[in-house]
Amino acid sequence: MGKTEATRRSTRRSMNKERIMKSSFPSAAPGPQAAPPIGAARRARIATVALALAGMALVASGSASAAAWAARHGLTGAQYQQAFQSHARQGYRLVSVSGYEQGGSARYAAVWRKQAGPAWAARHGLDPQQYQAAFNQMLGQGYRLTYVNGYSVGGRPYYAAIWDKSSGPAWKARHGMTADQYQAAVNAAVSEGYALSHVSAFDVGGSPRFAAIFEKGGPAWVARHGLTAAGYQQAFDQFARQGYRLKVVSGYRQGNGDRYAAIWVRRSGPQWSARHGIPAAHYQHVFDNHSYQSWEPQYVEAFNSSRGVRFNGLWTNSVFKSQDLKLINDKVRAYMQANGIPGMSIAVSKDGRLVYAAGFGQAETETGMPVGPKHRFRVASVSKLMTSAAVRHLANDTSLQLGSRVFGANSVLGAQYPTPTENPDIEDITVDHLLRHRGGFLRIDKDGNGSDPMFDYTGTTHSGLITWALKNYPLGYAPGAGAGLDSKARYSNFGYCLLGRVIEARSGKSYEAYVRDRILKPAGANGMVIGGDKLADRKSNEVRYYGGGAYSSVKPQRFDSHGGWIATPIDLLRFARHETVLGTSYAHYGSMSGTNAVLRRRSDGLSFAVAANSSSGDVEDINAMMEDIVTGVSAWPSGDLF
Repeated sequence: MGKTEATRRSTRRSMNKERIMKSSFPSAAPGPQAAPPIGAARRARIATVALALAGMALVASGSASAAAWAARHGLTGAQYQQAFQSHARQGYRLVSVSGYEQGGSARYAAVWRKQAGPAWAARHGLDPQQYQAAFNQMLGQGYRLTYVNGYSVGGRPYYAAIWDKSSGPAWKARHGMTADQYQAAVNAAVSEGYALSHVSAFDVGGSPRFAAIFEKGGPAWVARHGLTAAGYQQAFDQFARQGYRLKVVSGYRQGNGDRYAAIWVRRSGPQWSARHGIPAAHYQHVFDNHSYQSWEPQYVEAFNSSRGVRFNGLWTNSVFKSQDLKLINDKVRAYMQANGIPGMSIAVSKDGRLVYAAGFGQAETETGMPVGPKHRFRVASVSKLMTSAAVRHLANDTSLQLGSRVFGANSVLGAQYPTPTENPDIEDITVDHLLRHRGGFLRIDKDGNGSDPMFDYTGTTHSGLITWALKNYPLGYAPGAGAGLDSKARYSNFGYCLLGRVIEARSGKSYEAYVRDRILKPAGANGMVIGGDKLADRKSNEVRYYGGGAYSSVKPQRFDSHGGWIATPIDLLRFARHETVLGTSYAHYGSMSGTNAVLRRRSDGLSFAVAANSSSGDVEDINAMMEDIVTGVSAWPSGDLF
């Protein structure tokens, strides 16, 4: 997949015959000719479409300083038409539409922006004759072509286009051109003082076709076509160094390989980011990584490459300062590189508003899947915060008290778990003791061996585990005492396992169901669930974990209330925003094989959450990295990305 950093670099390499078109001019007169799709001022109708199911792809912005926008992909013609009409009713203008073939049918990717402007019209699904007729019709009504996209379905060419009734320099357009015809058209236009304003390249049966728009005058520009990915990357880097900004990049198939056509212009503007050749399976995560960093899409193109559907995109960012984004990127990537971490996801909120989220590295190294903000991670002991909140809600909502005894007569769990003769002092344990890691457990078994029952039990049920542990792990100090002990020695996963059973006994629901219904749903953290034990049990959008024991010694189903949840960092911040029973300032770290996680709510209104798919490194260092980030960024956005 291709990628470009904030204002410079793109990716995806390879090369081939490149053709150069370059010029800059003053402006001049009128006139168009050739090729668009269908529409009507402000309310467009769409012609010729088809069929089947389609994927999704959504996103809408929301930053205070940026225009509201929406983007969709994987839409059938009918779905695209429905989305088009819905967004038009809400005052959104179509700024980019791209057709492509998937499963033998047409699919569409589009971007809308909510902004005022002149009357406009759009059409899609037009064969060349229909497109020419629509072009002539719109021209006769005083519209100018601003965007055209060519694509093929079943070996036949089609067009989608956008017009508006704006004033501007003289213009002309061409479509259905071969590579040689395209080069000749550019040469002729340049000789007449026109600049290449837009290009769309596609293939019909492996043979390239081009559609283009030319305008008189404009800033200095340069264009290339027939470039392999490596050749495109080389050109991209070269022109970025020379102060050019990418305006459009179009991918197409030529024979058995992929090629790119692109236009760069030399003009000022907000910082920008571009990607090309993004595999369809990766695209949503790449898109989300941009949108949750306040990048606004300017252009998205989908095309049928020699290796399946691929996407190109161009974004701008007027919300963050470039040095702030660089600070975040540099800090996270340096930590990951130093510790050999495949993938990491972070999120930051301020005053209850989500202001930043991004994934870094790979969710799965075997497939190269990039981490996105919506990837879920095991969060290990950060799960204890959910359990603590649940217990406190139960204490508010039911007869449960923090001073309630857990074992013995008239206790919460006494009827289910008789007190073993070897461990009589367990009857002194209260709910509060377990919450504060003062239950008397020291992770030392009856033979004096250091051992955590949550990891060492070989059975499968919580009841079997608890019965076994109560017999084999004598208390190491009196419940409620332990003040002189190191907090790490007192720390008890088993104690939080018991709290999960307390929740079940008093709520009448499973631990997961109670936490979900009472805490997570009201918080909007609907993606949080108890994870699976095996690789085959991965949930949708869950990363793969790396490290010995990640799918053997780690048992999320057993660990539920002390370390079983999976979550996105965004959902962790939703939880932190909603929950007040834990106080206004707290933090918890989580670490187990294949996972590191941190959730911190600061007293100054800033909160952050981090998760990684490796336990390499140290969670305290992750916390320090995030402290450097939240204090080092000069200004967080005023909008809310939740």
